[in-house]
Amino acid sequence: YRPYLYHHYVYRYITVVQNKKIVVMRREMSSSPFCLCLLVVAVALIDRVLCLSSSEFTRRDVLRSSAAALVTSASTVGVLLTNDKNYQRANAVETTTSIDVTGTGTGTYLMPEYYNAPVTAASKGRFYFPTLTPPFQNRATYRYDLGRDAWTFEQLLTFTNVTATIKTNVIRLKSGGLWVHSPQWPTGEFCHLLDELGTVEHVVLPCNAFEHAAPVKAFCKKYPKASVWISPGQYGPFGSCGMSLNEPCKLGYKVDGIFGMDDSNSKINDSDRDSDNDKSRPPWADEFDYSTLYVSLPENAGPVSEVAFFHKPTKTLIATDGVVFIPEKPSAIFSTYFDEATLSEPNFWPKTVLQSVFLPLRVEDESTSTSISTGAYVYPGYEAIQGRLLRAPILRGFNDSRSPVQTRKWINDISKWQFDRIITSHFASPISATPTDLKAAFAFLGDEPGSAGNQNRGESALPPIACQDWELLDGLNDFIATNKIGAPATFDYKSDCK
Repeated sequence: YRPYLYHHYVYRYITVVQNKKIVVMRREMSSSPFCLCLLVVAVALIDRVLCLSSSEFTRRDVLRSSAAALVTSASTVGVLLTNDKNYQRANAVETTTSIDVTGTGTGTYLMPEYYNAPVTAASKGRFYFPTLTPPFQNRATYRYDLGRDAWTFEQLLTFTNVTATIKTNVIRLKSGGLWVHSPQWPTGEFCHLLDELGTVEHVVLPCNAFEHAAPVKAFCKKYPKASVWISPGQYGPFGSCGMSLNEPCKLGYKVDGIFGMDDSNSKINDSDRDSDNDKSRPPWADEFDYSTLYVSLPENAGPVSEVAFFHKPTKTLIATDGVVFIPEKPSAIFSTYFDEATLSEPNFWPKTVLQSVFLPLRVEDESTSTSISTGAYVYPGYEAIQGRLLRAPILRGFNDSRSPVQTRKWINDISKWQFDRIITSHFASPISATPTDLKAAFAFLGDEPGSAGNQNRGESALPPIACQDWELLDGLNDFIATNKIGAPATFDYKSDCK
């Protein structure tokens, strides 16, 4: 247990105490609620002192933080004292809601399932060639149980100096079959881990980003009986498919349907329609709602599309690139590609994250005693994005700056679903989050077209990304506009910077 000292978010420390520390302590001391109360109070208050002593908090922040720790402890003990059985106490504690004491954050955090140990099967084979990017020889797959009949299959995505995780998310349907979201490269290990869960019935390609589109053909060859639904506007080196299957669709595998702009406007070939059973909706539509973002600008090489899904039985929002949550350290799968010396380098993870989301490697102060003695620098860009639900800066800079109206409508549509967690295709999940949290992550878009942004920016202002950390994306946008190689940015996507 190590609080992240550079993040001045009081609510995060409370969340850690609730969702990590209490879970551990109740296993050791669940028979003594009074002792647990004292220990929780002590840990929470000591945590405050440790965190605040190395930060820039004011006395008012100290008092507010300490009061919040006491409130948290009191509410925890209240739950414990009103239940007789240890099992009931444990579940009550683990589901305690995080407290927002700053008045600006919404308290999103990684749920306990994120910390589950991975399942691997290296002996089944990790080689696959060709893939879009390395690794080729040792392409590991880690399977994680996300709870609620959901799993994620994690692989690495590397390109020059960028390394990130990319995930296939799998839901077990009421039929017992598997719904596979954004399948990745089907190595022997990947397929073995997947087949252990059941039969693949449905495959979904949720966007037209190349890293998600590239593996689908190879995956469908492994599972030819599965139905396949795709987002509209596929293009590029891996094939093309438009808005309807009545148009040419050349992807190298059978496509059963194309998601439309809403769940009543999906596109399939007219010959596939049955007068007694309208097949315009996916066969799994009774369990899922979905909403499509589609942007096509004439100056660009192709459209942008992404489909978000809401699994109604489990109240889970399934996103691809829409939002991310940056954990405080890299996933265990990084050890299959990087040596221990590289991973133990104190700046490895902040630099890896910043390069992945296209923020500069700006260091706050290289001359501090901490930096000199440990080599660990403070990267303001990293500090601004780690440990919170957010829209990836690269998508703010490239997508949302050109299509704010479409993105805003998409998020408003998704926010009508009553989800309580989000699973994503990159970085870390499941994330405890609500529709309010999702809208807060997109507060930079403002309420109306052309507005400078919502005055109540919610979590997106804890803290905002510094204006100078947007210079890399600004420079790329200027280059695109100057050389007329794509649609120019028309919206100030960084109006909340400081």
